[in-house]
Amino acid sequence: MGVSEQIMKDLRPVLEEVIQDGIEEFKRALEAKGLVLTEELKRNFSYQLTESATELAGTISFQGYGRFKDMAKVSYLLHAPPIEAMEEYVEKIGVDKFAYVPGYRGKAKIPTTDRSTLRIAWALARSRRQVPSVKRGYRGTWYNSSKVNMINIARRKIAARYSELLTHFMAGILENPD
Repeated sequence: MGVSEQIMKDLRPVLEEVIQDGIEEFKRALEAKGLVLTEELKRNFSYQLTESATELAGTISFQGYGRFKDMAKVSYLLHAPPIEAMEEYVEKIGVDKFAYVPGYRGKAKIPTTDRSTLRIAWALARSRRQVPSVKRGYRGTWYNSSKVNMINIARRKIAARYSELLTHFMAGILENPD
């Protein structure tokens, strides 16, 4: 095994540890920003390590967030938001989490869950159209600040381990020059 292969082999656990710590940092940042609604995003984090003879890379990915983020940022003055997306949102939250189902006064009728979901989704869509989102200045996002923090920690850990490996390798060469 060559030197570069040995270094890659020794750096792999360090990179894996950094990535797992990064995922935990993302989850903490989501909770700190109050963005945990259905726990779906927190469950969808995954990572992948790619390795070649001269390169070691890690990727963190997540799904299922873009639609809700778009609903929070887009102004729907001309078009209402998609009702299907609103229905999915209401189903994920749960009809029982909403205090009021539009169209039913008092306890005269108890609506079915499907009907309640549709009524709540329409009310949310109508509300989004009537009261557009207000864009505020940059306040930091859970993703960017966590990513920068993770990269800085990774850089320090990998540099420290890399210098240890090079020192060990150079000591071996000096002891056995053959």
